[in-house]
Order: sequence, then C-alpha cells, then structure tokens
Amino acid sequence: MERTVESEDDKMLLRKVASESIVLLRNEGDTLPLNKKLKKIAIIGSNAKAVVFSGGGSAALKVSYFISPYDGIVSALEKAGNGTEVTYSEGATGLFSIFFLFFFSLF
Repeated sequence: MERTVESEDDKMLLRKVASESIVLLRNEGDTLPLNKKLKKIAIIGSNAKAVVFSGGGSAALKVSYFISPYDGIVSALEKAGNGTEVTYSEGATGLFSIFFLFFFSLF
C-alpha cells in the first residue's frame, strides 16, 4: 500500500532543497528578484496554471499539496502587500490542443 509520510522536518528539508535547486540561467538587467515597487506583471502561458506533478507510471507522485507557478507568484505579491496588478493570458494554443481540435472537427 502506497502512502505519504510527511513530517514538519520533511517539509522544511524539501522546501530548502527546492529553493536551493532553482537555477537561473540568465538574469539580464537584474530582473530578479522582482522589484517591490512593481505595479503590474503579466503571467503568460497555459502551464502557469497547470497542475503537473511528474511523469506517469513509476514516476507518478502522490503529492500532499501543489502550488502552480501562477498561484505562487500571486501569493508572493500579495504577501509583499504593494498592490501589484496581475494579468494572466493562456498565450498560444499548444500543439496537443490543436491536434484535438483538428481530430474532433473531422466528426
């Protein structure tokens, strides 16, 4: 039987590992961290709100909770308390979506 064991020590360690494993490839113009005086931000892309844990099969995960990139950014901006306006757009339709639109238009 699969189960999730989650202690406060586990949570703290996993958060530390996750925060230290983020790799910023290029930070041109010192864009990050975001300026606390930021008035508006646009979050673009369907994966920003996607709930994706991992692969499938033996790579599948049973997570205790999940925060999407969109929700994480919005939450951080709300905690900053500067009233930053957040705009979201799905952006371009993904190839997978186009396939389904085409496939179902045949019937």
